[in-house]
Amino acid sequence: MFKPNLRFARSRAKEDDESDGALDISTHSSRYSRSALPGNEKDYRVPYMKYMSKVLFVFQLVLIFLFIFGTKYNEEEAYSPDEYMIYRDIMMMLLIGFGYLMTFLRKYGLGAVGFTMLLTALGMQLSIFMELFVRRMYGSEHHSHFPLPVTVFTLIDSEFFAAALMISYGAVIGRAVMVVFGFLGAEDVGGTLTIHLFGAYFGVSLAKALGPEDLETASNADARRFSDLMSLIGTSVLWVFWPSFVGATETSIPENEERCVLNCILALLGSTVATFAASAFLGNSKFDVVHIANSSLAGGVAVGSSARLNMNPGGAVLLGFLAGSVSVFGYFSVTSFLKNRFDICDTCGVHNLHGLPAVLGGLASAVFVSLDSDAEFLTYGKPGQAWRQLAATAATIGLACASGYFTGFMLRWTKRDDDDFFEYDDSVFWWEGEFYENVNTVDEEGYDGTSHELSLSAGKAFPPDKPKEGATVAPDVPLETA
Repeated sequence: MFKPNLRFARSRAKEDDESDGALDISTHSSRYSRSALPGNEKDYRVPYMKYMSKVLFVFQLVLIFLFIFGTKYNEEEAYSPDEYMIYRDIMMMLLIGFGYLMTFLRKYGLGAVGFTMLLTALGMQLSIFMELFVRRMYGSEHHSHFPLPVTVFTLIDSEFFAAALMISYGAVIGRAVMVVFGFLGAEDVGGTLTIHLFGAYFGVSLAKALGPEDLETASNADARRFSDLMSLIGTSVLWVFWPSFVGATETSIPENEERCVLNCILALLGSTVATFAASAFLGNSKFDVVHIANSSLAGGVAVGSSARLNMNPGGAVLLGFLAGSVSVFGYFSVTSFLKNRFDICDTCGVHNLHGLPAVLGGLASAVFVSLDSDAEFLTYGKPGQAWRQLAATAATIGLACASGYFTGFMLRWTKRDDDDFFEYDDSVFWWEGEFYENVNTVDEEGYDGTSHELSLSAGKAFPPDKPKEGATVAPDVPLETA
């Protein structure tokens, strides 16, 4: 008799199912009728979902008002098609790269991709006006007049904000700043400090404030072979488009853009090889998908603050190699240490992919600015610029930890004890997830000892050679990809 591989199994029938034989899903076959499923409405929606929808409506209407009266088209600066190419590449990183990288959570794939899209859309709009506010507050002459002229580069800047938001989201997924650098004059063309370091430690501190994860639903965060494969799609997209992200602000200076792209690619090459080597060395002679999906990107994180410096091609590869090694070590040891010692549940391991490599990149930038102290964009000389790199690294960690913990404290304070919330579970917010979890594919007693499970490899229920006499086999159900 053919038995399903439980690693690929997904959909289990409910023990209290009242159906006799297979569940009749003929009335629910439409992909667009999830909200019409029978049952108590309260079972399919957490109490605050309607409130959340109202908040989204109001928030977007406020942003529309600000756009109408606070922005205008730019008529002074010439547009270059290269700007849209940069915008497109970064958007691919945000929606597909970051989104699918987090789909390793077997019951939270819809939330990983769906909420990435929502947060990106909200974050980019909010960033435009927050940047205007900060520039006017500190007397900046660049794009600080009102109404704000909106250009493609305005959208690119807002994508950087969204990237930092995605990093922080990764630390608490399923559960729930530029001012310092202008003042210190730190070199950070690729966002190692402003995006990765800040986003990582903001997210980790937020996770600390939220407290330990719910042990009853912690198993929902376990990965499966298919969810791991989906996360590698996100890794591949990020790997391809990361150089565009690092060189996005240097498109007007071809020499600087070329150096950013070259140094980023070389660092990614170094971190990828280091990841495979360290993963096999620390993982009992086998590769760990978690390491490959994340740590191979660590070179792109670390090189950002030094990308346009003359760091020598060998220096870029070395920095990437060290970043990949540090990142794998973080997944192997630091994650469990933070969880066991400080009750920090870093869902996606952003501290290992973004935090530790960014700290390394900040320290390394102090060395590289000293080696290339004559660069025209460095204004503080050899010792002064190096100290500013170190100060910016420390200031970023401090600011991110303080603001992240405060945000987490406020979120935890506003959460009611009676909230019907299950961590790492799409069914809390998505009809799709709830539908698949409640469809009983076959009668529990219909097969000779074979569990009615859904195979990810086949996309339908596994039948044995012969069902029991009189048993009813349910029609094939769609494959849950989350």
